Amino acid sequence: MRRMAAAHLPLAAAWLTRGGLHGDRREAESRCAMRLIGVEPRNQFFFRLPDGKVLDFMDEIVARLGRLVSELRPASVFVPAFEGGHPDHDAAQLAMVLSLSHQSSGAGADAAPALFEFPLYSRAGARILKVGQFIPATTPVERTPMKLSDRLLKRKLVVGCFRSQRSLLWPLTGIRGGPMMVHVQGEPYRRVPRGRDYAIRPHPGRLAYEFYTAWRFGDFAEVAARITGS
Repeated sequence: MRRMAAAHLPLAAAWLTRGGLHGDRREAESRCAMRLIGVEPRNQFFFRLPDGKVLDFMDEIVARLGRLVSELRPASVFVPAFEGGHPDHDAAQLAMVLSLSHQSSGAGADAAPALFEFPLYSRAGARILKVGQFIPATTPVERTPMKLSDRLLKRKLVVGCFRSQRSLLWPLTGIRGGPMMVHVQGEPYRRVPRGRDYAIRPHPGRLAYEFYTAWRFGDFAEVAARITGS
C-alpha cells in the first residue's frame, strides 16, 4: 500500500467494527497507520459496528460494501483469510464475496474486482496459533517482497500507532510458524477461490475463535446459509 501511495495510485481502506479492546481508540490508531502508509483521510471508511458482532449485521454490511465498491470501482480488493481465527475476519470475507457477486450480476462478470485474501492467525495444524501462514490449499500463494524499510515500518505501526494493541501484537511477531508483522520472505496473499463453501469449516478441529468467544462455527454456517440462500 505504501508503494502504491508513493506512486500516486488510488487506495482506500475500510473497517467494519470499532475493534475490541480499547475500541474507542482504535479508529484514531488506524488513522495514524494510514497516515504513515499514505492513504488519504477521504479514502478511509469506518462502519463503526460492535466488535465481534459482524455476523449480526451481515445484510447491512453487504449493502454498504456494495455501495462502496460501486463508488470506488477498485481493481483489486484484499480481505482477511477465511481461517477461523476471528469470526469478524471470516464474516468480512463472506460479506465482500456477496457484495462482489451482486456487483457482477448487475454489471457483468468482468465488472467485479479481483478478490484476494491475506492470513492473520488460525489453529490449523497448530497447538496454539499459526500466525501469518495460510491453511494449505490448492490456490497458489503469491508474495509482495518486503524490504528492510517495509519491515521496520510494520514494527513502527505497532509501536507508534497501535499502542492499545501492543501487548497483543508483540507476542504474535515471535510465534513460531511465521510472524504476522514481519514477513521476511514477503507478505503472502492469494486469490479467494470462486465457489468457496462457507458452510464448511476452514480446517478440521476446533477453531481459534471457539476458544475465546461464544461464537461456534455452526452459528457462522447458519448465517452463511441464510444470506447466500443455500
